[in-house]
Amino acid sequence: MYSKNGIKSLGHIRNIRTFVQELQNLLIGTTQTATQAVVDKAIDEQSEKKIMRFLNKFGFPNDRDFDVLDDSNATYIVFNTTYKTKEGVDILGWFYRLRLDQHYTGVSFGTEKDLKSEIKDNTSFKMGDIYFENWRDGYTFLEDLADNTIPEKWIYNYHKSGIPHPILKAYIENIFEKLKKEPGKILVNDDEKYVVFNSNLLDKYFHEIYIIAEVVKDETDLSYKNPFRLKSLTDLIRLNFKINGKQIKNLDQLPEKPTFFKDINEVIFQTDWTIDRSFEKFEHIIEERKERFPSEYHIKKNDELARALDNAINYAVAIAQRNYKFIVPHYRPQDDKIQLLMPIYLSGSFTEKPDFALVLDPDTNHQIYTPQTILPLDAAYQNARLIAKPDEYWLNPATI
Repeated sequence: MYSKNGIKSLGHIRNIRTFVQELQNLLIGTTQTATQAVVDKAIDEQSEKKIMRFLNKFGFPNDRDFDVLDDSNATYIVFNTTYKTKEGVDILGWFYRLRLDQHYTGVSFGTEKDLKSEIKDNTSFKMGDIYFENWRDGYTFLEDLADNTIPEKWIYNYHKSGIPHPILKAYIENIFEKLKKEPGKILVNDDEKYVVFNSNLLDKYFHEIYIIAEVVKDETDLSYKNPFRLKSLTDLIRLNFKINGKQIKNLDQLPEKPTFFKDINEVIFQTDWTIDRSFEKFEHIIEERKERFPSEYHIKKNDELARALDNAINYAVAIAQRNYKFIVPHYRPQDDKIQLLMPIYLSGSFTEKPDFALVLDPDTNHQIYTPQTILPLDAAYQNARLIAKPDEYWLNPATI
């Protein structure tokens, strides 16, 4: 006889109302239909037969003393749902808890590969496709970069983060994403064990900073781990970093920095262009991004917000006509393109920091800027910093 406790026997399941649909989403393209009864039965049977897997936070079934884990000291409990993907791969379910003194709080579904990916995400320090196997090494890397670049503020004064130098972390992961789109900008050595790339940063002696990382191949995926700052060409010699059989031993053999624009006009606001204040864009900004407006504006009617936004755009254009640095460029990694950030002062007062930044998408053929969305200032700064350190008139980490 089964205990018939099923999924509820393993703790408070926060996604109890949605987990069946989450599992069903993995069955698209098959004739199978997910039900809680099937999941409960699988859990009860595998629990009774003691074939559920208990893993620590690193994905291992034993503790430091090599004792087998159980539900009292495991971080993950893994079971087979008995379903398969359309490719015929087993779909697993797993419960996770952040600390051992907590209950398991949810169930996730996926393949063995998905489980391994989640375990890596939960234990490693990630910067996009780059990661460290532990957080301490990630912190050390950021500290080393921050200490050795031209002095710059890589933290916000008022937007606190548990990560040291959060601006620098975002910078590295997005620079790497940009370089992936430019052939030849990430140099891979002959045995494909290491890569080196130009960070587009300068050290305090005005030398370009290059970063080396190990290549990790996981089936069809590529990731890069344990990056470190290239301090000397001897680092490359020590790693036997060769290209076409030849040792890299000159700086001019190293990759170039990313290219964000070819024409300076791409990053300068054109004051004679039209700003298309379309109904759809204003509707998106005012109705779907209302939470990004200051709290005192949340109670205002939508037409009042539209008038305030219209006026703020007019104010910004007037200043930009007199200060070409007022509206700054930013890079959008998702679309690999340059957009512009317009500071929005809803009250019309320019004595304080702006309320947010309006993202303008340029249409060069028609000489039109289309407002896309609004960004909080910390997100605006991180995207703008990829191209260049912004003028600190309004986009300044000391005031964000």
